[in-house]
Amino acid sequence: MNRSVLQRGLPLALAIGATLAAASAQAKLPDGALDPAFGRRGLVVTDFPVNDDFVRAVAIQADGKILTIGEGGGDAPLHRDYLHCRLLRFGADGKLDAGFGDGGQVRIKLRSNSQPAACRALAVQADGRILVAGGNKGDALLLRFLADGKPDRGFSRDGVQTLDAGGFDEFYGLALQADGRIVAAGKRFDADSGQDAVVLARYRGDGNADRGFGRNGVVVTAHPEQAQGAGAQHVLLQADGKIVVAGGGGRWNLIARYLRDGRPDPGFGKNGSTVDRITGLNAGAQGLVLQTDGKFLSSHPIVAGSGVRGTLLRHNADGSLDTTYHRPDLEISGRLAPQSDGRVLVVGNTAGAAPKPGRLQRVNPDGSVDAGFAVAPIDFGGNDDYFIDLAVPGGGRMVVAAWLSDENRIGLARVAATTYCLADPVNPGRWIGFSESGWFSTIDGGVGGSGQGLLAQGRLRSVQPPGQPAGRALSAGGPAPAAYRVDAFAVTGDVRGFGFANVSKRGSAPATYGLVDTRMNDPACKILPGR
Repeated sequence: MNRSVLQRGLPLALAIGATLAAASAQAKLPDGALDPAFGRRGLVVTDFPVNDDFVRAVAIQADGKILTIGEGGGDAPLHRDYLHCRLLRFGADGKLDAGFGDGGQVRIKLRSNSQPAACRALAVQADGRILVAGGNKGDALLLRFLADGKPDRGFSRDGVQTLDAGGFDEFYGLALQADGRIVAAGKRFDADSGQDAVVLARYRGDGNADRGFGRNGVVVTAHPEQAQGAGAQHVLLQADGKIVVAGGGGRWNLIARYLRDGRPDPGFGKNGSTVDRITGLNAGAQGLVLQTDGKFLSSHPIVAGSGVRGTLLRHNADGSLDTTYHRPDLEISGRLAPQSDGRVLVVGNTAGAAPKPGRLQRVNPDGSVDAGFAVAPIDFGGNDDYFIDLAVPGGGRMVVAAWLSDENRIGLARVAATTYCLADPVNPGRWIGFSESGWFSTIDGGVGGSGQGLLAQGRLRSVQPPGQPAGRALSAGGPAPAAYRVDAFAVTGDVRGFGFANVSKRGSAPATYGLVDTRMNDPACKILPGR
């Protein structure tokens, strides 16, 4: 680490360290290890009287409790006249939360018909209220629950909101704005034309349509050049409020960006969308993440010889395909989750004959597969355990949700994945994250930006401040024309975390970061309450 930076930062770090408690409850685990404090040796399997559950999504609350949503929870395995979904909440120890719903479960029962019906997406608002999205009876569906699992009667008067966009409609993804507005993305199928279209809707906090978005709160975008699958499977928000969706189908990949008011972004792709036809592509985007440098990664199955493998595509901030990106050769394809150091986690299932074991893989920012990421065997005991989704909370852990197909049960696994996250003390929308790999990223979000937006690899070494826990120091620099310098320090282990960093880039004011937090290891670098 640069000596002058270290000398400037050490007094602050020592002063902070002197006020901190000794140790936290969690022991540090190597990356990929199952967390023995969760369930039974890191695994949880549901056991309801009628096990007809299919899990669609998992989310983590700010307090570490885990939510899952999927179909199931009826009185009998087959439910032709009703949509049955089960919303579950688990404590941080993996046990069902008895204070949520009925013994940890909320059973959703809605009159249905022969049209496709599902509960597909899950999100937790800052106030603890829970959103579930999907489709029923040909309409897109949005539900909200209070933090204790009761229906939120202040949301669209009964906790239920539906959308008829002129076809068979479903929501697949949710994103939450800082002002409390809710963005839902999905698709509309037009039976007359046989084509899908992207559906994007925005709601106010009371569940009513946001009339300032699109046309009466709804945007529908058709892509005639794409024969099928032109809906949105994923949605995310940029720091500037722009909305990005990804989807597609067959050999087509679709990424589109919209302005805050729902208009297609003219600075992205062609009229706000980019539609790629990729040789070997076997489906649309199965996952989507935004890098801190403004580029997008999407995951896809690829036909490879007699089987199917997976890869990632990268698009530049303007929507163009990044042809310099070295596409990784993955054994799986599925959902994506970013780590704060710029690496990306992929969850999915291997192809071929049964059994089809689920897998986790990690990809470095340069597109190489992280060969050092050795995940402990995750065996729920079934013949076919399909890994569906993953969430990355604080505490140096990630949670994988799986569907155990032979028993129609839900399985959860908590796996270690350590990074260090330092937030801007006066602007929590900016942060720097790094890990033992040397990879690091800084985000240019927050008020006024100037967080530099870097994604690169540096050098780590051990540092031992007098009387303080051992720490790790990151040093990195880049060449002209956009020369930069990064110096960062963070404690290791699971003592109450503290650290600091200085990031400078030619032509920009230096950015300073610090942290006093019980959750030092924060793979997603989410700015949690209390930072």
